[in-house]
Amino acid sequence: MKIKYFAWIKDITNLEEEEINSNRIKNLDELKIFIIEKYPNLNKHMKKEVLRFAINQEYVIKNINLSDNDEIAIFPPVSGG
Repeated sequence: MKIKYFAWIKDITNLEEEEINSNRIKNLDELKIFIIEKYPNLNKHMKKEVLRFAINQEYVIKNINLSDNDEIAIFPPVSGG
């Protein structure tokens, strides 16, 4: 699956996007655990539930199953202006 990082999240990961191939990631909650393990500096943001996730360009707010072909985007909170 392809993970895309936006705004200050890519500053923490030092990546704009990456491919993740892991048999242990079956759903969004498992992906969050994987990301926290790989990028511990994102943990505090995950705990506060401020990060937003889009799966295949649709925002999701609860745990859903993932497939190898999914594109996951991770965003910080979005503010209007």
